Formats: sequence, structure tokens, C-alpha cells
Amino acid sequence: MNIQTHKFDNGFSLIHEKNENPITAIFVYIRFGSIHETEPQQKGIAHFIEHMCFKGTKKKPSAIDIAQTYDEIGAYINAETAKQYTCYKVKCIDKYATQSIQVLADMIFHSIFKKKDMDLERNVVIEENIKHAELPTTHLEEAIYATLYKGTPYSSPIDTIKYHLSDNSLKSVEILRMYRQFYQPHNMGMSIVSNLSFDSIKRAIHQSPFMTQPRCSQQNTKIEYPLIPTYNDEWCKTIVKKGIQATHISIAFRTCPYTNPDMYPLFLLKNILGGYMSSRIFALLREKYGLTYTSHCSTKHHSSGGHFDIYTMCNANSMMKHKDHPGVLHLLIQVLNDIVKKGITQKELNEVKGNIQGHLVLNMEHTETKCVHNGVEYILYDNRTVVPYKDLYKKHYEHITKKDIHEIIRKYFRPENMLVCFVGENVPKISIIKS
Repeated sequence: MNIQTHKFDNGFSLIHEKNENPITAIFVYIRFGSIHETEPQQKGIAHFIEHMCFKGTKKKPSAIDIAQTYDEIGAYINAETAKQYTCYKVKCIDKYATQSIQVLADMIFHSIFKKKDMDLERNVVIEENIKHAELPTTHLEEAIYATLYKGTPYSSPIDTIKYHLSDNSLKSVEILRMYRQFYQPHNMGMSIVSNLSFDSIKRAIHQSPFMTQPRCSQQNTKIEYPLIPTYNDEWCKTIVKKGIQATHISIAFRTCPYTNPDMYPLFLLKNILGGYMSSRIFALLREKYGLTYTSHCSTKHHSSGGHFDIYTMCNANSMMKHKDHPGVLHLLIQVLNDIVKKGITQKELNEVKGNIQGHLVLNMEHTETKCVHNGVEYILYDNRTVVPYKDLYKKHYEHITKKDIHEIIRKYFRPENMLVCFVGENVPKISIIKS
């Protein structure tokens, strides 16, 4: 078998896929993200713990000790905190896979959280948030989640500067409590793509701190909050940011959770509208009228819902109708009205299927692509039977018809699911946008 799975006695999960090159990708998913921070004093803790796991353990007392371990073998190591999870990532050559697993497990289970290191890292996290706050796309994303996921933990940012400036921010006692609560073997798993055998990886895990016994009783860390469509005046937002000359635009629609099969025709639609150079929005805004340099569409799906996002940026003077051009906003509305009324063409469906099939095949050369796919499917979502990455097109996309896509357009592209948001120094007035 190309993909094999195993559940260890302490609850730790493993999914392994055989690789054909001498590279091992190790992704450890912990079911702990910003949605688990349900109290004000907990905001930002998941991200902060991710940082602290790089600061030192009893075996490797400093961040430099940890870094040198990976540097001297030419390995790549990183981590990310998301809404639903924290993920630690290592890529190395096969001969160092066992060593990398040992060090990664030590970081995850035996970090020592020195007060001096915590005080220093608070400043680093603040600087990281300052950098993100300078990006217009950060404000668009926060507006989308605050509006379309209103009433759920998904509505709050993963991290932001304000989390670190209040009296309740990042108390050491609460940080350590949540670390012990969520960093437990039954609440995590490893997705690994390697030329090494399944049995050799199991042995490496058996000999590592991943075999730590649970620190406290097992808890259900899956949080699901159904998104309820609400239609109100919040469907349009403008965010004024001095120094941002271009106007950044997002038109987003509330869609479906990760486990809903609608996500597959939505993904095809995403590419038809803004996934490549001949897509509708790119061809119209850039090639026909020369009004934008960047435009694209994206889809996001979580346990409790998802959204479809159309994004572009342009000169503020290009936003509305002008004697020399129809205006970016009007053209986007034109595309949306057309797709809702007429749907897509058979030619577009054929093109997007060819595009998706080609991209899926090309992505197979990236070890981490398969690692992420397997980890999300098996560890984050109910330990389902995993469809191998190489079989995704045949399983989920090949059978999709024009009718399927028309149905999801009518289902989700509705006013009660919509948010229109602008970020920049010279954003139009709300009254003008609404008109």
C-alpha cells in the first residue's frame, strides 16, 4: 500500500506515504488553534506557544541549540498557527529522518518556557503582528472572518497586536495550562512522506517523546459552530489605511465546511473566475481594460464553514465608472451578475478540468503537498479513509458537470452570504458603493 495509517496506544496518529526520492517531509498537526481560545485572556496563546516550542528544551536548552541541530543537516524547519490547528514542519534527507523526529518530539513535549525567553519572545510576536498589520490583505481577511463567521470563534484573528497590549494578555499561568491541555499525544498526529518504510517510521516514533502518556484526561477539541446566514448593513465595509495608495477589494461569499462535497465544484468555479490568466476576471480587468495588475479568487473551508473570495487591487481612480473606463467595481458586479444568470460554458468547464488535472499532477513533485493533504484529511477530519493525492482529480473533479456548478452558484452567491470590503487610503464612500 502507498498510504498506511496507525493509531498508537497513547492516541498519537500516524499517516505515512511512500516517496520515490530521498526526501522526508514530517508534518505534526496539533488540534489546537485560535478557535480554542474562548476567553479574552487566551487570545494569541496558540501562536505564542508555537513560538516558544523553538526556544529550548531540557536536552537542548536554547533556540540556537535547536536551530543548529537542523542547520547542520541542511534541514528545513518551520511552523504555523491556524484557526483549527498548529503545525510543525520538517523536511530533511532520509538519513536524518529519525533524528529529526526525535528533536521535533522533544520540542513539542518538553519545551521549558523560561521566563526570560517568554519576555523576549513577546516582543518578537508583537513585531510579527506589526508586519502583518501593514499588509492590506490582513485587514481584508480579518473583515471577512469577522463578518461571515460572526458568532463563532472563527471570527477572531489568529493573532493581532491588540492581544498583546491589554491587561489580560498572555499570562504565563494560562499559557502553560493550555500547553499542557492541548499538547497531548491523543490530540495530534504525524503526516510523513518518505522513502523510508512505514515500519521504520513507526519504530522511530516509538523511541521518541511522541510516546508520552497523556498529561490529563482526553478532551474533545473539535469545535463546530454552524454558520447562520444573516443579512444586514454589514455586507459592505471600508477600512481607511494611510499610506496605502492602491485600493484593495474583496468580494466574499459564505460557503460550506470542509467535509461538504460542494467544496469541489466551488474550487473549479474559483479557477474559472480568477485562477489563471484566461480566467474571467483576469481577462476582463487586466487584458481588456488594463485596470489591474493583480486579481485572483480563493476558497477556504473549515469544520464550521467556509468562504469564496474574489480579490483585486487597483488605482483609486479606477474603482468607479469614469469617462474612459467602466470601473473595477462595476466590472466585478457585471461578472457576478453574468455568472449567476447564465452560469458557465462547456468550454470553460473543459478548460478548468484540464487546468486542475495538470496542476494536481505537477504538485505531486512537491513532497510537502502530499504531506499536507494526508495530514488534513486523516488527522484533522475524523480519521477518514484518505483519497491519495494522485487520485484527487478522478475521485472529486472528473465527474463535475455544468449543472453542478450552476447549483452551487445559485446556492452560495446570494446577498445574505456576501461581504464587499475595501482597504486603502482613498476608499470610496459606503453610500457610493451601495448605489
